[in-house]
Amino acid sequence: MKYITAFFMAWGNFITLPCPYKKWDSKLLNMMLMFLPAIGAVIGALWVIVIELMLWFGVPDQVTAFAAVFFLFAICGFMHLDGFMDCNDAILSRRPLEERQRILKDSNVGAFAVVSVVFLLLGWYAAMTVQIQSTHLLVYFLIPIVSRLNAGWDVLAKDPIGHSQYAADHEEKGKWKYQLVMIIEAMVFLIIWVLIFGIDTISMADPIIICVEGTACICASAFAQKQLGGMSGDIAGYTICFGELAAIITAAIVL
Repeated sequence: MKYITAFFMAWGNFITLPCPYKKWDSKLLNMMLMFLPAIGAVIGALWVIVIELMLWFGVPDQVTAFAAVFFLFAICGFMHLDGFMDCNDAILSRRPLEERQRILKDSNVGAFAVVSVVFLLLGWYAAMTVQIQSTHLLVYFLIPIVSRLNAGWDVLAKDPIGHSQYAADHEEKGKWKYQLVMIIEAMVFLIIWVLIFGIDTISMADPIIICVEGTACICASAFAQKQLGGMSGDIAGYTICFGELAAIITAAIVL
């Protein structure tokens, strides 16, 4: 029963769709993170459906690209975008560590947050406009899975900032099991895709895109942790935004 509770905790926390089972157990925060790849699969599948429907109806590429970008952030309640903005506000301030951590927690929006999110969204829109007609839908399915696998892995594995909501559960034993399950989840979802749509839907470019995304996630997370003194949910959002942007730009180039 706790696994069901943890999954729907992840659903209610990371997706804006109505949650069919509303129950919260603060003791299951780490187990909740275990289901981040599954949440990524839900987001990826819905993203594929939205893009495919707009292409099928002949919506202009620019409008489809805008809708695709908006949907990816809106389905998460703009949560990860918020973390991206908070981290940039703190990191780009170039203040001492204690002050950067204070800025990270500050609910006010600073200039660095605004500038960084403008460039993020411009990059996303430009890449989606180029990429949208490739109709290589596996990329859209995998991108949210890979980014959330990386972000969830780091939240479980890395030392948290003191004010992080995950700090209290960081010392829980056996977290490696959750990390193992996350990898298995990602592999299972790829197998399910192949079984439904066929092996010919995988292109030679897919490993390149996924490797670039994974590398970008690792580098972004490591950089933010060094700058902010530990891991947090905001840094997880920062990681997801950077990784997904790197993936879609790579897809625009290689597909």
